[in-house]
Amino acid sequence: MNTIQSNTKFSFPTVESTISRFSTLILNLTLFGLLFSLLLLFVLGPVYGIYKRGWDQMLYPALVCWGISLLILVPAVNSYIVKRKKIACKIVINDHGLLFYNAKNEITDQILYAELQVSNQNFDVYTVTPVGGSIAPLLEVTVRPDKMEKATRRIDMNLSLRVVKNKFTLYAHFLHGISVFRPDLKIDPMALKTFSIDPNTWEVNKKGTSLGGWLLILTALIICAMITGIVFLL
Repeated sequence: MNTIQSNTKFSFPTVESTISRFSTLILNLTLFGLLFSLLLLFVLGPVYGIYKRGWDQMLYPALVCWGISLLILVPAVNSYIVKRKKIACKIVINDHGLLFYNAKNEITDQILYAELQVSNQNFDVYTVTPVGGSIAPLLEVTVRPDKMEKATRRIDMNLSLRVVKNKFTLYAHFLHGISVFRPDLKIDPMALKTFSIDPNTWEVNKKGTSLGGWLLILTALIICAMITGIVFLL
């Protein structure tokens, strides 16, 4: 069984996620604006139609719209409003591993260095690009938590309702932690290149907002404009 390398002379620093307030505001306005628009279109719209035209003409369209709203709005409201405080809002990387915390400072997910395992690939830590997933590649590792089977995990340094500014720094620090505490694992050099990490200093060479970040902001602004247009046309 793999063990963590002990190094009492080395003090591994803790790095936390930093949030872009502007991008997070745009993201939340887009999300909740979209939910509000769906509420108007699929819940209140049929109610207004029944008021104007009566049950005979609007019963079937209203049932269809309400059915759609149940499939979309109920899970969304439950996830993003009812259980909002349980959603991860902070990422921490320290000498134990990668930790996700919610608003109550409770750990919602974690990948510890001690859980990492040797993979069946050429490298034990590498990048993958999910089909239909995020713009940027994700890290993939093999883990085996206590009394559980060996499995692969994809690491995404994103948060549901917050836009993380220092994603590449978080990737770099996690990979640095693996090199320190799990030197038995092989890190794919392409992973370092993907996240612009200098293997000598473990610093990120690329500065500023990534292309993916700008595309996210642009997409959110377009959606906000569409939502505003829909609301004014109602």
